[in-house]
Amino acid sequence: MIVIGTGPAGLFAAANIKNKKVLILEKNKEIGKKLLVSGTGQCNLTHDGKIYEFFDKYGDKKNYMKKILKRFTNDEAINFFEERGLEFIKDKNGKYFPKSLKAKDVLNILIDEISKKGHEIKTDSKVVKIAKGDNFRVFTKEEEYNSKAVLITTGGKSYPRLGTSGDGYKFAEYFGHSVVRPKPALTPVKIKNFNLQVLSGTSFKEAKVKIKGKDVENTDDLLITHLGFSGPAIIDFSRYIDNNDVLQVSFLNFKNKEVFREDFWSKLKKYQNETIFSVLKKYDLTKKFILKMLNDLSISEKSFCGNINKDNRNNIVDYLIDHEYYVDELFGYDQAMVTAGGIDLKEIDVKTMMSKKVDGLFFAGEVLDVDGNTGGYNIQFALTTGKIVSEFFK
Repeated sequence: MIVIGTGPAGLFAAANIKNKKVLILEKNKEIGKKLLVSGTGQCNLTHDGKIYEFFDKYGDKKNYMKKILKRFTNDEAINFFEERGLEFIKDKNGKYFPKSLKAKDVLNILIDEISKKGHEIKTDSKVVKIAKGDNFRVFTKEEEYNSKAVLITTGGKSYPRLGTSGDGYKFAEYFGHSVVRPKPALTPVKIKNFNLQVLSGTSFKEAKVKIKGKDVENTDDLLITHLGFSGPAIIDFSRYIDNNDVLQVSFLNFKNKEVFREDFWSKLKKYQNETIFSVLKKYDLTKKFILKMLNDLSISEKSFCGNINKDNRNNIVDYLIDHEYYVDELFGYDQAMVTAGGIDLKEIDVKTMMSKKVDGLFFAGEVLDVDGNTGGYNIQFALTTGKIVSEFFK
């Protein structure tokens, strides 16, 4: 078998193939570059919890995940590395990291397993063409290789400085596969005419984000940046966001605007002799945010609640719930953690990860149309799909 790319999916597949000779071709001079930068170099390998809790962490791919992830779970991934001497720690959010906090320790285990099985890795070997006759013919600039099976694990387009340029999409299209339009994912957004720069670094727990005209929403922590929004509420939601979309941001977690309006107005009545600032503080908003909002709405922070007129009450409600912000653009591939889109899963036999169009052609990892939330879900998907491919060659 020939494996193209040394991301976690390709390396893990090779590390688990015992009875077949494997040649791994890597375009870079170094292997595993994407793995080495994962989790800011600490390698958030996977997440805790039952595997069924993973299924809805991949956008609209839940039904596929049910079929795929059960084949090699998060517990099995941890066990694989622990059996080879790697210790793990789990942070408060349930993310698993090597105890050393060094992604290189994960990479070294994979390289060691590949070496033990007698497989070969060739770096500085950019694949420029793949052809198919009786066997596959894989061409680099200098060499031609032949094999009955090819596994493409070239990743997406995120982190182009690491050499990810969407090569796998071109190979797949050559063999008649459909590619769902790639776009940056797990990335912050820039907002047009953004007026909250002074609040950069301010965060909100359990904020709600919707997209006008799309039946999707996300509730999680939100962070204001110099250019727009970030935090899990946006990062994990960015797969649905397109340039020029209208985001409806609720800085407080209420079912809808009317529920908040009723709660807010009741507080204004109950605390009519207190200042509007003191009542807004009861919603666990920061002083800086409250003052910015009141200034934007031309309301004095010292105004007593009983003196806040109906228009100003409604203006505060509109500012806090479903406030509309126009997306300028998503941050590009240079900052996106993963790529949304990729090779259409409808054309892949998920029991083997082999193409339904070409026998012997396999795909695994981020090159496929799958992007998971932050927290180790993308590496878990890469490991699982790599393992599934290896099982085919038992």
